[in-house]
Amino acid sequence: MDRETREMLLETADRFFTGRCGKDIVNGVEKGVWPADFWKEIEEMGLPMIAVPEDKGGAGGTLADMLALLRLAGSHAVPVPLAETALANLLVASANGVPATGTSTLALGKVTFNGNRLSGKVDRVPFAAVADRFVTVANANGKPMVAVVAAGNVSINEVPTHAGEPYGTVTFDNPACEFAGASPVGLDRAVELAALVRAMQMAGAADKVLAIAVEYSKQRVQFGRPISTFQAIQHMLAELASLVAATIASAEAAARDADEGGLEEGGRFSIAAAKSQASDFAQRIAAIAHQSMGAMGFTHEHVLHHYTRRLWVWRRDFGSESFWGEKIGTAFAKAGPQALWPALTSSQYAA
Repeated sequence: MDRETREMLLETADRFFTGRCGKDIVNGVEKGVWPADFWKEIEEMGLPMIAVPEDKGGAGGTLADMLALLRLAGSHAVPVPLAETALANLLVASANGVPATGTSTLALGKVTFNGNRLSGKVDRVPFAAVADRFVTVANANGKPMVAVVAAGNVSINEVPTHAGEPYGTVTFDNPACEFAGASPVGLDRAVELAALVRAMQMAGAADKVLAIAVEYSKQRVQFGRPISTFQAIQHMLAELASLVAATIASAEAAARDADEGGLEEGGRFSIAAAKSQASDFAQRIAAIAHQSMGAMGFTHEHVLHHYTRRLWVWRRDFGSESFWGEKIGTAFAKAGPQALWPALTSSQYAA
């Protein structure tokens, strides 16, 4: 999409999420109520197919378009697998498949592909209990394959997260695949892309956390004046703003590097750095926001927890800060000291 078209899409999606994704929807999902009408509207808008080529039924957008949309979704705490379905659809399309309608999720782990059948077990699969199908990447004779399995053909042990979303452990016991195709994206790269998706969602959620905390500090009056005028609160909000700004900047840089470098290789270092940083800052962002808002921030009636609890969960999804930090450290240990500075400055956005 060109810039103008993307901005129109994001404005439309923002109005839609603002009007439809209220706390009743988010709280309902936590209680096990699937918002079927909400998901139907999302599909009718074509959002899960944003990065799928038009000849495969999609909107013909780019990876950058998809990531921008998912950052927006993160800022609204969208409690359905839009991110997972959008990336799953992109992976299927990249393997020359035509994505099906409905909800999909990503089961990225140690899965074996043999004769159009899958075997293996994957923990912490997002929205496992409500997905219509599972998309994974597995090797077949040393080459990556994207495989799709219907939900009815797998075993699911639901394990809800701190955010109340229906995650679970998925076991593939030799089910037949709905689709299997040679993929330009291997498992490690699929995990990188999933981590980038989470980093963008975390950037959106962190930005909303900051906005909520700042607005509350302006409205809350103590000792006859807004608490935003208290030096202690100002210091807390300044630190919060710096953490959020760094989270957003690293995620956006990784998104641009990935889009410009291509689906298969782009932005590998930037993605690792962005997810590591977002995960590392998530707990501190949540802690400062809750502390600055006092007792109000800890109530279930307030919406702050919709974002902070997702930050806690997304922190671990597709690799925590320790996982990606180890990846970065191992890569530079092998490459030698001369490789560090060029890697840090290789992105045109590093400056």
